[in-house]
Amino acid sequence: MYGISDQNLVLRMEEAERILDKDYLQFQNIIVENNIKYDTPLWDITCFLIYCTLSSKSIKKQKWVEYWYKFSKTRRYANLVYMVPASYVALSDLRKAKNFFVNLLEQCIKATKELSWETFLAIFFQFKASVKPSFNKRDFTLFRTIIDRQTMVTSELKEHLDIDLSNISKYKKVLNSKKVLHQGISLNYHKLDLTIYGIMFESPLTNETDLFSELSKSVFFHSVYTGNVGCRTSLSYYVAPRFEQVENDIKKLSRRICNKQRIPYYRIFRFQTETRLKSFNYALYDYKKGSWNINPQYLQFTLQDYDSKLIDSVPILTRDFENNEYEKLRLNKTGLEILNHILANRHLSIREIVRDLKISEKDAKKQVERLKSNSLYKLRYNPLFVFGLKHLILFLDESPENHLEIHKTLSFFPEVYSEQYDSEGKKGLYFVLRIPYELVVDAIETLTLYFKGRIENLFIVDQMHTRRYQLPIEKYETVFQEWKYSSEDILGG
Repeated sequence: MYGISDQNLVLRMEEAERILDKDYLQFQNIIVENNIKYDTPLWDITCFLIYCTLSSKSIKKQKWVEYWYKFSKTRRYANLVYMVPASYVALSDLRKAKNFFVNLLEQCIKATKELSWETFLAIFFQFKASVKPSFNKRDFTLFRTIIDRQTMVTSELKEHLDIDLSNISKYKKVLNSKKVLHQGISLNYHKLDLTIYGIMFESPLTNETDLFSELSKSVFFHSVYTGNVGCRTSLSYYVAPRFEQVENDIKKLSRRICNKQRIPYYRIFRFQTETRLKSFNYALYDYKKGSWNINPQYLQFTLQDYDSKLIDSVPILTRDFENNEYEKLRLNKTGLEILNHILANRHLSIREIVRDLKISEKDAKKQVERLKSNSLYKLRYNPLFVFGLKHLILFLDESPENHLEIHKTLSFFPEVYSEQYDSEGKKGLYFVLRIPYELVVDAIETLTLYFKGRIENLFIVDQMHTRRYQLPIEKYETVFQEWKYSSEDILGG
């Protein structure tokens, strides 16, 4: 086999070759005939370049991420966390990044001295900090309006922008070329009779268990976050039917994993998706310097004495679906397939639905209108990960009545997502915060002091490990309009 001569790594590359199947030539184009050991910076550079060559819609891309993640480690440099492959994925569409790492790979191969991790991480974080979107005032105003108002409709944007209607479309194209926005879809799980469940595992930092292979066997598996603050934490998500048996089986699965992997602690959460809140505060981003105007010395003071006028200046997206008191829509197979199509492609295109689902344009438009008018989905717009932000996950022992006020206070941070949860008969609040890398340590200290005695869990996310989520439509019985469920769907055979 061409490429890497380290014997153990060759075996892994052969495994990867089976994953990539006909894309084997891409290995030959990227991996040179040198001794690149798997636990070196060159291994991660090589994995990144392979990832870049794969089609963005290819299922092999996700398989490659799973493979890369399996054989790589999270490392730390100063107060920064080097996450593999999450540190690289946001760079994959940037020609600047590809050229940088190709050149670095070539230089390292020619050098007689092996590149140390400390040197590489200094180079890596310096480069990543340099990857900032270039904005002028008009670009940045349009960007903020889109994420705050959650729309790219020209006539709706005009209501909030002092820009000629004829120019907005042109400016949107310029903004899209900068690759700073991601269009996704939010499903109304409540209306679909589905619930999001979470399993949290906590174990010593020395525990290197691979939970993904165990957790992802379920057809209802969505994703898993891993990270740490004092211990290794894993939080996995399942989108499953709203049956009591589902939660019982998730508990059985959790106990089985704890016994098998010698994990001392687990906890089950049921998230109230109809209570979702979201906010973006990019007023703090200096688009000219490409940095955040947040002073760590004033972070605690700011959080404790946050002025009410400032709070109200940040738009809070009050739920993806504000009204669930509507007549239940009778779902059919085609409607579910269209939802899955939008999920997979992250945008709505009647032409693509007609082509891929082999239905008429008339039927496609009729189905989409039914789904939209009954609030089964919403398109949403999020910033891409090019702003130097890090994920923190926070669980608070707080009354749901305090949800909006606490979210408003935390909206000082660049991005905040929150919802309510039930866990073992207790209610609380769940937050995902995106915070500048350089503020992570200060933010944890500030949050710990501010919410003293009320924090159930708090951890830094090192990895998000997922597969492309799709509705398990084969489990939906259209005749009876309900989900079919068997314990095997969670527990396995």
